[in-house]
Amino acid sequence: MSKRFQTLLFLVLGLFVCLLLMLCYFNRLATDDYYFIWDVRNHGIITGVSSQYMEWCGRFAATFAMDVFYYWFDVNHVYYSFIPFASALLLFIGLYFLTSNIGNRLELSVTKSQRLLISGTFTALLFFLSVDIGESWFWFCGLSSYLWSIIAFVWACVFLTNTNRLVFSTIAAAFCFIYIGGASEVYSVIYGVFFTVFLLIKYKEAQDVNAFITSNKRLLLIYTLFATSFLIFLIAPGNYMRDGLFPEHQFWYSFFITAKSFVKFGIFYLPSKLPYIILFGFPFLWLGDELKEHTKGIFNQSFKSFFFKLSGVFILALFVFFFLVAFVMVETGPPRIWLFVSFMSAIYFSILFFYAGCKDSLSYWNKKNFTTIILSLGIVLLVFSIITQYVTASTYSKANDERISYLLDLNKTITNDTLILLSPLPPSGMLYSTEISVDTSHFTNKELRLGYDLKFHVALKR
Repeated sequence: MSKRFQTLLFLVLGLFVCLLLMLCYFNRLATDDYYFIWDVRNHGIITGVSSQYMEWCGRFAATFAMDVFYYWFDVNHVYYSFIPFASALLLFIGLYFLTSNIGNRLELSVTKSQRLLISGTFTALLFFLSVDIGESWFWFCGLSSYLWSIIAFVWACVFLTNTNRLVFSTIAAAFCFIYIGGASEVYSVIYGVFFTVFLLIKYKEAQDVNAFITSNKRLLLIYTLFATSFLIFLIAPGNYMRDGLFPEHQFWYSFFITAKSFVKFGIFYLPSKLPYIILFGFPFLWLGDELKEHTKGIFNQSFKSFFFKLSGVFILALFVFFFLVAFVMVETGPPRIWLFVSFMSAIYFSILFFYAGCKDSLSYWNKKNFTTIILSLGIVLLVFSIITQYVTASTYSKANDERISYLLDLNKTITNDTLILLSPLPPSGMLYSTEISVDTSHFTNKELRLGYDLKFHVALKR
């Protein structure tokens, strides 16, 4: 990669880090966060996890991970600020090591600066491809089930592709998959399908049961632990109580919802994400171009053939995901669960751009000019995002802090049960809003009361 390209890309990623840090600073607790804080404050972590397992949801690993932070930090939102950034950093480091491991296995000489840039680029791509950035990255309650599940998968791949310290790597990979199995039902099934297909390919290569078992003991052990973790999650009594709140599951109707999901993906999702796909996909094209001399013996297919095959796998993976969500939830699913769609999309476009670079799809002159234009526009886009989000997020966090301060002051003087009407909060931008409802019986209103032990009811002014 040329110095000019690296400088511009480092500047783009530096602006992304500034945006992320700024949003972390202005982020605040919201809705279900308050309930779980109240739960661990009054019942402790173990009881909190077990009660969720028995009465609401079997996500024991995700609930435990989240309750630890709720137990430590309570309602002190300042301490939570580092969590989204630490999550992005953990993803970045995992991608860095994974890129290194894959490069070593394919005998590709990927430099340190290239690994840094590509890992940062993929992290930024996943961030901006999120359907709802606030719900996926800044709602603490949702991180442990979705984003952390993806991070655990990335680190599991790091340990599985590591050729050194096999005992430690196996234990670490098993721990990651145990977490995945107990974090999200839909994500676990998707990972399970991928894992099963991978083992079937290994079995086909071995062509003998004994040979397959002997050469894949490590994978089979991890697969068994992953399946056990998912089974523990699956048999949770809380799952069946929660399932009663959903409409009746209908197999054939799920195909209609799946079709709606594809329409939603193709018409509303992809077009709005194209600027970020181009901006953060281009570095992978450059990397492919840098490594094309080393990949001639590895990637023999034409770009056209590879494009159709990869797109077919991508569409099939989307179908499986959309159908599972449709059948389980009898709807297209909330934005946070679509983070996996963003993850698959990020992988798809990264590989596609990389392969295009390997096949020298653009001339040097075109690449040079495209690079200058795209990265310059990327800088403008991120500077604009920082400025607008600073105005929006700072206004939102200030109004929320004033609301909490007002409620806590009232809580010291009000002794009788009464109703306090509050002015609406301003828009939260890329953050997840902690707004409540005009209805005092709404769960957001109740959870705010629990979080701060308020002696009165709260509601929005109509």
